[in-house]
Amino acid sequence: MSTPEECNALAQLSSLERVVVREKTADYPNCKYVVTSSEGVVLLYAKEDCGIVNKVLAGKTRTFQIDVFDTSDREVMKLRRPYSVGQDKMDVSVCGQLAAIVRKEVTFFKPVLTINDTNDRQVIRVKGPVSTTSQCDFELYSNEKKCIGAICKRWNGVTRGHGDRDNFVIHLPQMEASYKAAVLGTCFLIDFLYYEN
Repeated sequence: MSTPEECNALAQLSSLERVVVREKTADYPNCKYVVTSSEGVVLLYAKEDCGIVNKVLAGKTRTFQIDVFDTSDREVMKLRRPYSVGQDKMDVSVCGQLAAIVRKEVTFFKPVLTINDTNDRQVIRVKGPVSTTSQCDFELYSNEKKCIGAICKRWNGVTRGHGDRDNFVIHLPQMEASYKAAVLGTCFLIDFLYYEN
């Protein structure tokens, strides 16, 4: 099994400070995304693997698996959200190995998620705004409570393409590739939790 640094697309990701995530809708029943550099170079593709019955009956609370591929169609990440009675969680695997666990905290006002290591210890805290409108920022904080990045929801406005739905700009923290991949996975989970119709 390869390490995260041996995955070519994630090695690219580790050198970037910013990526753009666009959700595509063109004739696909489940969610589909494209991840590009800030210059528009395609880095990764992601697609949800979820049955239509599960999607219709469970909606935002459904279990899912998102497979992330590089431009050569090699799987580099797998995001898995199992059914959970308690706290919402998602496992992030990179190059076949568990890299992080993302959990949604129970809060009264602001949405909060944590990106934890493989031992389920917090590495990054993600804090959203009170109102998750069409344009807002989910800020990333280190354990020292320093802002180290952000997942920014952006509205496409009148320039929105026919195949585009939600857009995000991710300001990646200066961390190893596996945690940058976990931040990317957290962006997909935020889209499911707060922006899916």
